[in-house]
Amino acid sequence: MLEQVYALEQGQALREIILAQRDERVPMLDGADLSRTDLRKTDLSGGNIREANLSEANLSGAYLCGAYLRKTNLSGANLSGANLNKAVLIGVNLIGANLRGAYLRASDLRSTDLCGVNLSGSDLSRAALIEADLIKADLSKANLGEANMALANLSKANLSNVYAYGANMRGVNLVEANLSQGNFSEANLIRAYLFRTYLNKTNLSKTDLSMANLLGCDLSEANLGKANLSRANLAQANLRGTYLRATNCRLAVLQEADLTGAVLTNAIFIGANLQRIQASSVEFLDVDVSALQSMVIDMATAQRLGLGALAIK
Repeated sequence: MLEQVYALEQGQALREIILAQRDERVPMLDGADLSRTDLRKTDLSGGNIREANLSEANLSGAYLCGAYLRKTNLSGANLSGANLNKAVLIGVNLIGANLRGAYLRASDLRSTDLCGVNLSGSDLSRAALIEADLIKADLSKANLGEANMALANLSKANLSNVYAYGANMRGVNLVEANLSQGNFSEANLIRAYLFRTYLNKTNLSKTDLSMANLLGCDLSEANLGKANLSRANLAQANLRGTYLRATNCRLAVLQEADLTGAVLTNAIFIGANLQRIQASSVEFLDVDVSALQSMVIDMATAQRLGLGALAIK
């Protein structure tokens, strides 16, 4: 097998970095071999680093804002605390990389493989993560405010305590992911896959979850005030103590969901499936009769909730 030939060998690449700093210009490192080098706190801002080899390099605290890193090999690299704001990282190899506390504001990570990557505490606000692969990634306490994560795969990822206000997560795969105690207020989660996802104590106020699949998910004590759950599948979901004030549940499936202790004041259940839900008449005291029109419910449950006259078998 032939060895990889790089445009710049390691010694040449390091000299280019020194010359660029001296001449106050961006470094030209396309195709350079910088594997296993110590580049801590090095200024590579705006650099052309396309298809370079930075595998296992130490880039902690490095400045890479605005750098062009398309298809660069960063596998096993230490990027903790690095500044990658507005950097282009499309197609980058980040397997085993450490991005803990990194700055990735408005960075371009479209279709990038971030499976299992440590992104805890990182700033990904307004980043482009469309169709990115984040299976089992650690994003706990990360900033995802207004990030574009449409169609990304985040199954089994750790997003606990994440700030994702206003994020675009349309069609995202969050199957069995942990979003507990995060802030997803006003996020777009239309048609998202949230099967058996952990959303306990999560802020989902004013979030659009229309047509989302929330089958068997844990929403206990979550805030869904004024959220849109129209046509969402919440069958067998845990909604114990959940705040659903003025929530739109039109045509939603809540079959066998647990609503014990939930706040349902001014919630709308027109055309919703409430068959065999776990709740009592107390939870439905503040639900207007007009908000229950055309609901689907079995007689036994309707009588238990004090809604016998509205029951449709």
